[in-house]
Amino acid sequence: MSKCFLRTKKYLLIVAICLSCCAINGCVVSIFPLATDSRLPKWLTLPPGLTRADVIVIRASMGPTRGVKYNTFGNNNVFDIDAALLVKRHKKLDKTLAKGSGKLFLLPGLYNVSIINGMPEITGFTRLKNEHGDLFPYFYVVDDPTLKRKLLDENEKKLLEEIGADYPAVRKKLLDENGR
Repeated sequence: MSKCFLRTKKYLLIVAICLSCCAINGCVVSIFPLATDSRLPKWLTLPPGLTRADVIVIRASMGPTRGVKYNTFGNNNVFDIDAALLVKRHKKLDKTLAKGSGKLFLLPGLYNVSIINGMPEITGFTRLKNEHGDLFPYFYVVDDPTLKRKLLDENEKKLLEEIGADYPAVRKKLLDENGR
């Protein structure tokens, strides 16, 4: 009887530690794959010998679990994000080729600025049919320079507050104005 109690006590301690770590660090808010017709974001590079069809990109947004008020997360919709480039083989994800982490800044509508490993991209969301025929949300890289400029101009004050002093450099990189 006492062995069973000690074992149960040990497992309860492990569960309590896991739950407290989640409460401190945050939790996954969303996970989106990159649309198959989108180019790869600049923050991930395709290894030699592979094509775009051989890989999948997953982006996960993290939100805090503490200090959340009225269904908004932290600093005006700024999220920590992680991205991974994975190899697809035989309809399974075989291995992770590259990883990155950074921040995601929400823009009005279905757009955001993602800065991963110091490299910014403007991305949007769309709904496409997945392999089961269900509509599923995907993200894609925005390449239209007119749309990029419009989104940055309309949200300049918001992004300056959220990104800070780095915003002019981020804007240059996003608009390819010799900021590569």
